[in-house]
Amino acid sequence: MPRYKILIEFEGTRYSGWQKQPNSNTVEEEIESGLSRILPHPVDVIGQGRTDSGVHAEGQVAHFDFPTELDPHKILYALLGVLPHDIAVWDIQQVADDFHARFDATARRYRYQIIRRPAPLKRSFAEMVLDDLDLDAMHNCAQKVQGTHNFDSFTKPDNDNPDSVCEVMESYFTEEDCQLSYHIEANRFVRHMVRRLVGTMLEVGKGKRPVQEFEDMIDKPSKNKNGHGAAAHGLILEKVSYKKS
Repeated sequence: MPRYKILIEFEGTRYSGWQKQPNSNTVEEEIESGLSRILPHPVDVIGQGRTDSGVHAEGQVAHFDFPTELDPHKILYALLGVLPHDIAVWDIQQVADDFHARFDATARRYRYQIIRRPAPLKRSFAEMVLDDLDLDAMHNCAQKVQGTHNFDSFTKPDNDNPDSVCEVMESYFTEEDCQLSYHIEANRFVRHMVRRLVGTMLEVGKGKRPVQEFEDMIDKPSKNKNGHGAAAHGLILEKVSYKKS
């Protein structure tokens, strides 16, 4: 049966994350509903992983199977008419039958956006922080994140992913105009990890925690250490990487 890979962009404000769940509006459910309106029968969409409620994506990846070959251009055009304004499927391609959006992914890349002054046009996609920040201390924390670590201090109990070990290939801050952005790429992420890393680094930047405490949370992980979470609306899934792409 032909398999199709789709690339998705969405604003997560109105949704309870990616993954379907009872009594909640989710991105996965909206895409399956949209496809069912333009295809002869329903399909099961498999995403590369879930995103939290309120988190956005520029490059979410998913796949689905369909018994006949589809015209990608026609499908993309049809989806424009049936998906809500805050979800877009912007690419579709037929892939190998054994391709899997989740299990074949080698890396995921996120960006967390922080604005340093009132900026109404950016407010929906960034956390506003008006405090003075020790950026040198935050850069030191970001550098500490890089490498293979157990991130128990920055997650919550999750029966689906009990192992909190992740390999972080990139972790750094950039500054442009009024925006401070945190960039992180890893082979996998555990629940709330990026938001808790950012929130805790912001506390270091504000002088509420020393750098040594952050380093201790990395070196001596424990779910009891409870990293501070940043707001969901500042987080964006940028890209998912695969060996064959």
